[in-house]
Amino acid sequence: MTMLDAGASLDKAWYERMAENRERGDITLDRLSDHEWRVSDRRLDEHDAPSVLGIIEQTEAGFTVLEINEMVAQWTADSLDDAVSLFVTAETG
Repeated sequence: MTMLDAGASLDKAWYERMAENRERGDITLDRLSDHEWRVSDRRLDEHDAPSVLGIIEQTEAGFTVLEINEMVAQWTADSLDDAVSLFVTAETG
């Protein structure tokens, strides 16, 4: 008989709710270089892996966005603000 880890299930559900309701103000940028930023959710402990949402890199083509969650996705945005907006998931009124 295998026991389910109820704590892990609750943590996963909590992280999913957080991810579904991320507003622009919940996002912080940490400059890694003159053309790269780490995107984090400030509501989570910085040492908690899910706090890292992705990376933004300024290139000749614009701003390349690499989103990191259960899967990895990549986009290109015209501005840094547009790139950050790709991490916003909350419904706006």
